[in-house]
Amino acid sequence: MTSQTQIYRPVAEGTALGGLSRGALLRRLIIFQVKLFADGLRDFVLSPVSFVVAAFGILFGGRNPHGLFDRLMDAGHITDNWIDLFGHHAREGDRPSLERMIDEVEKALRADHARGGVTAEAEKRLRTLAEELRRRASGGQSFGE
Repeated sequence: MTSQTQIYRPVAEGTALGGLSRGALLRRLIIFQVKLFADGLRDFVLSPVSFVVAAFGILFGGRNPHGLFDRLMDAGHITDNWIDLFGHHAREGDRPSLERMIDEVEKALRADHARGGVTAEAEKRLRTLAEELRRRASGGQSFGE
């Protein structure tokens, strides 16, 4: 039997992703879904733009009809590295990426929550609302009462 190359890299305990907890898996899933959305949106935009750029190159490209199309390909490559859908570039130092941006937003929200700011207040209100809904459901009250 031949050995197969491992395509994915399992997360080791103690990584930046927060270990092997279920919460860390949920976080990875959410980040992957955000990346999939960004990748799909990029593809949705690039598809018609590629036709326009190619047509412009064919009609008005002069000596280098590929010029604009090559620039589009370069832009696609840059966004591909930035989105880093499967995390192949994540270990490449401190380069900007969608996941790093998500990390910064998460840090800001956690810091705000720790200070008792808007996120902590929102959590408190959601917990109060959930408790009120539970109380009404167990007491048989309708929402209009």
